[in-house]
Amino acid sequence: MGAMTLAAGRPMERDASCINILTCEHYLKTCLTTVPYDAFFSGIVGHGHFLVTDEETGKLTPVDEAYLLEAGNWISNELLSKIYRNTVKILDDPAAIYNAGRNIFKTAVGTQVFLMRLAGVRTIIDRLPRENAKFNQNRTIKIVKNSNGLAVVKIFWDPSPGIDRHFCDMNKGVYEGLGKLTGNPATVEEKKCRFKGDEFCEYHIRWRSKPFYARFMDIIRYRISRESLEELERRIEEINTIRLRQERTIELRTRDLQQQKNMVDKAQRFLSRYVPSQLVQKVLAGEVEPVRDHSRRKLTLFFSDIKDFTPTTDAMEPEDMGRLLNEYFASMNDIIQVYEGTLANITGDALFVFFGAPDRTDDRDHALRCVHMAIEMQRRMKELQQKWFNEGIEQPLRIRCGINTGMATVGSFGSRQRSEYSAMGMQVNLASRLETACKPGGILISHSTWALVNDRISMRPHGLIEVKGFSRPIRAYEVCLGDDNDSDPINATQFRPGKNLPN
Repeated sequence: MGAMTLAAGRPMERDASCINILTCEHYLKTCLTTVPYDAFFSGIVGHGHFLVTDEETGKLTPVDEAYLLEAGNWISNELLSKIYRNTVKILDDPAAIYNAGRNIFKTAVGTQVFLMRLAGVRTIIDRLPRENAKFNQNRTIKIVKNSNGLAVVKIFWDPSPGIDRHFCDMNKGVYEGLGKLTGNPATVEEKKCRFKGDEFCEYHIRWRSKPFYARFMDIIRYRISRESLEELERRIEEINTIRLRQERTIELRTRDLQQQKNMVDKAQRFLSRYVPSQLVQKVLAGEVEPVRDHSRRKLTLFFSDIKDFTPTTDAMEPEDMGRLLNEYFASMNDIIQVYEGTLANITGDALFVFFGAPDRTDDRDHALRCVHMAIEMQRRMKELQQKWFNEGIEQPLRIRCGINTGMATVGSFGSRQRSEYSAMGMQVNLASRLETACKPGGILISHSTWALVNDRISMRPHGLIEVKGFSRPIRAYEVCLGDDNDSDPINATQFRPGKNLPN
C-alpha cells in the first residue's frame, strides 16, 4: 500500500520505514504494562490527515494501526515526527526518543546486524550508509573518519518538511546503541546540528580502542567470514520479517478476541434483560439442547402480581406509571438474580419464576431459595411503598405471592420466530391459583412446598382452599412476615445456592 497525505492529494514521499514506529512501540512496552495505542497514534489514525492507497481497489482510506505497525510500510517525516512527539508525551520524558534509539538493537534492526559484532564497531559504522538506506530516505550518511576508537559521521537531511530535533535524538541513541551491540560501550557527541543552524549534523563516536593484534584478527576474521555473514544476515532479515508479521498477527488477533469478548459480554447483558440469565449463559456456551428439549422436572414455582394495579395506575400520567413499573420490575429482578431463579415471563404486572431448571441442585434448595426470594420481595415492597407514598402516590402498590412445588413440563415454547423458556402443567396452575387466593402483602404456599421448608420458615396454616381444576381442596400455608415472627432470609451478598441452606 502507498501512503498519501490528504492535503497534497498525492503519494507522499517515502521518507521512513515503519520500523521507526516499531522502535518507539518496543520502547513503550519496556516502560509500560500496555501500550496506549490511542495516545500513541493520536492525531494520525482516524483524523484524515494521512491516507493509504489500497493496492487492490485503488481507493484512498485513512491510515490504520495495522499499516503503521507493519515494518515493510513507509511513512512521511510529518507522520514520524508526530509519533515521536506522542511517545514523549505518553512517557512525559523529553529523552524518550533518545532512549528508544539506544534500545533499537533489541528490535529487528539489531538482529539484522547482530553478526557484525564479529568484525567490531568499525565495520558496523562502515555499514551505516547501507543500513540507513534500508529504513530511511530522508537523510544521507557520510563516514568522514573511522579509525580505531573514533568515528566521525555526518548526516545531511533532505529539505522535506516534518524533520525536527527528535530525529537527531533517535540517531544519537542508535549510535550509542552500537556499543551495546558489540559489548564495547560507546559515547556519542553531537558537534554540529542542523536544527541549531548548522548545515548538517555531525556525530563523534568514541569507543574503547583495541590492541593492534585484536584489530588484525578482526580484519582477518571479517574477510574470512564476510560472505557467510552477508548470507546469514540476509536470512536473518527474512526470518525477522516473518517474525514481525507473526507477532503483529498474534497481537491483532488478541485484540480482535478481546473485542469479540466485549461484544459477547454486551450481548449477554442485553439478552439478560429479556431472557433468563441462566438460559443466556447456556445459549452463549452453545448448550442449546438442554433448553430446547422438553422434559418433566420437579420445580418450585412462583407467581406474583400487583393488587388493584389497574385502578391505581389509571389515575397516573403515563410517564409516572412507566417510571413506577420500571422501578418495581428492576427491584424484583435484582432479587430474582440474587437467588438465581429463572424468570420465565412478565405478563402485565405479573411475574412467573421457577427454580430447578435449567440449572438444578435439589428440591429442598429450590424451595428454600424460592420462599426466601418471596420474603425479600415483600420486604423490598415495604421500602418502595414508603418511597412512592412520599412521592405522592396515595395508594402504594402491594403484591401477592403464590408458591408451589411439583412436576411440570419445562422447555422452549413458541414458534420459530419467537419462543420463551417456561414451564407448564397443573402444578404451575396451582401456584398461580395460590397467588390469586393470597392476601395483598402476603405469601401463600402449598403443602408440598411447606414440607420442604417448614423447619426453616415460620408459617401458619391458612386452611383449605378450593382451586379450579382440582377435584379436592388444597391445603395452604401463610409465610409469617411480621417483625416478631420473621424468618431468617439469606444475606444476599453471601448467598450460594445449595451451600448456605442446610439439608
